Amino acid sequence: MFTITALPASFGDCLWIEYGKKDAPHVILIDAGPSAPKQLKERLETLKQRKGVLELVVVTHVDADHIAGVLTLLENDFYGVPVRDLWFNGFRHLPGEAFGEKQGERLTKLILEKGYPWNVDFDNGPVKVDGKGSNPEIALPGGATINLLSPDSAQLAKLKKSWIQVCGDADLYEDMVASPKYFGEDEAFGEGVPDVNALADTPFKEDATEANGSSIAFSLGYGGKRVLCGADAYPSRLLQSLTDLHGARPFAFDAVKLPHHGSANNVSIEFVEALSSPHYIFSTNGARFKHPSRPAVARVVRHGAKPNLVFNYKSEFNKFWDDSLIQASFPYTVEFGDEDGVTVVLS
Repeated sequence: MFTITALPASFGDCLWIEYGKKDAPHVILIDAGPSAPKQLKERLETLKQRKGVLELVVVTHVDADHIAGVLTLLENDFYGVPVRDLWFNGFRHLPGEAFGEKQGERLTKLILEKGYPWNVDFDNGPVKVDGKGSNPEIALPGGATINLLSPDSAQLAKLKKSWIQVCGDADLYEDMVASPKYFGEDEAFGEGVPDVNALADTPFKEDATEANGSSIAFSLGYGGKRVLCGADAYPSRLLQSLTDLHGARPFAFDAVKLPHHGSANNVSIEFVEALSSPHYIFSTNGARFKHPSRPAVARVVRHGAKPNLVFNYKSEFNKFWDDSLIQASFPYTVEFGDEDGVTVVLS
């Protein structure tokens, strides 16, 4: 079996991936949303009962909607579930001088205090590509393989310059008041049935935020199937890494978790055209950033090959895509999650 579940994590990401034997699958956890959802706790308690292990926990980047829930998990020792390795790029993993003005953000403190394995798959160094055509390949227990796509050294260097501010905004310093900024796109297309062509052709300006650029993103393969886990990464970085790995486009995946919850600044026409996938996953309820953005979804609708749009919530920001009039002109399907999120079965 091979499944990816986008758990209901409000406006954040919380992905639960299982692969292997159906009665005892291996498990990967990617982020835990702005607060670890109860469905995640329930899954961890079930995993503990069958004496399972989290083969990998990935904290993709320093943003509250991805990282805050992991603090809860660490404080509660993942509810008794052992962790084989935890990937997270802390200050010590950023390029340059190892000691800085303020490094001891809460996540690092908890990892060290609890003694969790940290970036063991990378010899305790940074989780990164070198940007020169070499993308680390990591073999996981049970036969799964990860190809790292993001970040690169330049993106980590940019993050270092704003580390204190970024961590402060993510509420990772006990002595700093978080001042989160709004990075959503303002919709200028009104209500009613979306004009797919007008939305898709909205001028694209790529995301430039330091935290998102530092996202740990990768492709995960198992049993001949492959999923793209895009975190909040820049599409240009993902495409460069995929080109380095596979050469000619399109790049085939059995599911794509779109970067940055379907932001217009992270889903370009070029990015969608470069992929070939039956499923595109959007992880957000839109509560804080109004994601998924209409232009981003329109680009998938128009440039994807009969895509299945997979939303882990049904919200005011995505419900209108379940419209027979649009689907009559653009062949695509829509799937909404329920109180347990949404699962894509790959095998």
